[in-house]
Amino acid sequence: MERRLIINADDFGFCPETNRAIKELFSAKLITSTSLLVTAEGALEAAEIIKEDNLNFGIHLTLNSDFSEYPWKVAYKGQSTLNDGKGYLHSDTRMVARYAKYRDVNLECEAQFDLVDSLGITPDHFDNHSGTMYGINLRPFFINAFRLSKKYDLPFRFPKRNSFLKSYFSGKVPGYISFAHKMILGTAKICRAQLIDDIISNPFPIKDISSYEDLEEYYLNQISNIGKGVTEMFFHPSYPSEKYSKITPEWLKREYELQFLMSGKLQKRVDEEGIKLISYKEI
Repeated sequence: MERRLIINADDFGFCPETNRAIKELFSAKLITSTSLLVTAEGALEAAEIIKEDNLNFGIHLTLNSDFSEYPWKVAYKGQSTLNDGKGYLHSDTRMVARYAKYRDVNLECEAQFDLVDSLGITPDHFDNHSGTMYGINLRPFFINAFRLSKKYDLPFRFPKRNSFLKSYFSGKVPGYISFAHKMILGTAKICRAQLIDDIISNPFPIKDISSYEDLEEYYLNQISNIGKGVTEMFFHPSYPSEKYSKITPEWLKREYELQFLMSGKLQKRVDEEGIKLISYKEI
C-alpha cells in the first residue's frame, strides 16, 4: 500500500482574507482540498469560488461560532439547543458540550448539507470545526457524523491510527484516551462510516510556537513520518485580517501556515519522500 496525502485548507468562507488565501493556494496547486464553513461570513463568496474553479471541498460541520463579536448564523431555522436565541451558533463550545441535543446536532448538520446543495456544489467529504464532534468534549457527537458519512457515502475526517495522539501527547498517550479512540473506531465500524488512516496538524497555540521556522520544522518532520494509506494534513491558512487579529493572537498562526504552504517546501518534501498527493475524490 502506497503513502497518499491530502493537503486540506480548513475554514474556507471564514472571511475575505481566508478566501483569497485558499483560492491562491489552489491556483498554485499547493493544496488538494478545502473545507467550507457553511455559515460563516464569507461562505457565499467561497461557494462561488468553488463553483467557478471546480474545487475539491468538504463540509466543515460547525456547531459553534468562533467569536462572540462576529457570530455565525445557524443553518437550521427551527428551535434548537445550538441556537443562542438570536439566530446564531453559540460562541462558547462549553455550551455545545453541556446543552446540545443529539437531534439538534443532526438537524443542524443536515441543514448545512442542504444549504451547500442549494448552492449547486457537491462536497466530497465531511469534517468538523473546533473538534466538537470528535468526542473530546465528552459528548459522542461523532455518532452523528458517522451516520452522515454512511447516509451520503462520504468520508469523514477521523483517523484509524493513533499516531496523531502520540504527536499531541509527545509520545505518551494516556490509557483512557487510547481506549476512547478504540471505542470510537468500533462505533464507526458499526455505523459503516468511511474514515481515513491518519491526520496531521499543528495542535499547539501560538504562544508555544516560537517562530515561523518552528512551525515549518514541525510540519516538515511530520511528512517524513507519514505511514501507508491515506493521511490528511490540514491547515488554516489566511492573509492578515485586521478585524480578527484584534480579537485573537492565534491569527498569526494562520498567517504562518499560509507562508509555509506558499513556500513550496511541503511539496518538495512530499516529492522527496515519494508520497502521492490526492484529494478525497480519489479515495
